[in-house]
Amino acid sequence: MEARQKLSQERHRLALRFGLSESDIEPELVPLMLTVEQSINKIDQAAGKINESVKPVVYNNHYDRNASAWTALWGNISTGIARHIVAVLLVVLSFLVCCVAIFVIRDAIVDQKKVELAEKHWERINRYFIIDQKGNYFIPKENYVITSDKKGIKLIGKEE
Repeated sequence: MEARQKLSQERHRLALRFGLSESDIEPELVPLMLTVEQSINKIDQAAGKINESVKPVVYNNHYDRNASAWTALWGNISTGIARHIVAVLLVVLSFLVCCVAIFVIRDAIVDQKKVELAEKHWERINRYFIIDQKGNYFIPKENYVITSDKKGIKLIGKEE
């Protein structure tokens, strides 16, 4: 009976701790929830020790007594740019040159692919079609077969 009463007390305490109703906590889950609670307690203790050991560092800036962090950040960035203007210009220029080079190379690659595709299509046209004296294209009878439903043709022969 004492074990049952202890289990009931633990269920009540765990229900309050985790914000659940006692009926939602199955008796089989009580040992697991106790283990989870112990883990949470250890994590909270470790976090407390870390928070106590960490001391905030305050840097004084020369902008204003109540200057925001953004003001200090942009002031430091602008001061760095002013001190190293040549290096900043070289970095910006090299970035722009790389962007232009990427666009040029990409266009050249795309153009090369278009040329290869056009050559492939031209070879296929030459394989199946014949040009007569008037410049008209036609498919000789030996290069096609009419489909069984008589709705189209199927190219045959000269496949590689």
